[in-house]
Amino acid sequence: MIANHKKPGTVVERPDENNEQGFTLLETSIALIVMMVVTLATGSLFVYAVNYNSGSGDRSAALAIAQQRIERLRRTPYDDDLLSTASATETVVNSGRSYTVVTTVCWDSSCGGSDTLKVITISVTPVSANQWANAPATVTTQRTAPSVGLYAGVSAL
Repeated sequence: MIANHKKPGTVVERPDENNEQGFTLLETSIALIVMMVVTLATGSLFVYAVNYNSGSGDRSAALAIAQQRIERLRRTPYDDDLLSTASATETVVNSGRSYTVVTTVCWDSSCGGSDTLKVITISVTPVSANQWANAPATVTTQRTAPSVGLYAGVSAL
């Protein structure tokens, strides 16, 4: 200890300068390892988020393709060749990504159709290795043959 005399009769003790306190090398290394583990966990979370967002974009595009196809088939005349083919498969490229489009038209009782009713199903699957987008987006609609008939409650003249 070194004595410091400020006022006569009082002695202020100062700590010895060789006994300074601080972090040891072991404490610093442990803190660095903890920060590294937290950083790696956050990095894997970002990879998960990027994959999930990419798969979500694929599913949205697949649903948009399916809706466009359904609208096109709803505008097609009932007796057109497009509505007379039982099933068709094709590959579509949208925004640089490939999608498999399966169009199924059913007009018999096995699927709920009949002579005057066709059940149209469009199934679009992204061709991707992304596990989030492997399930197909499926849209189904019914199409009936145009006919002239009576309105409910109106009698024929």
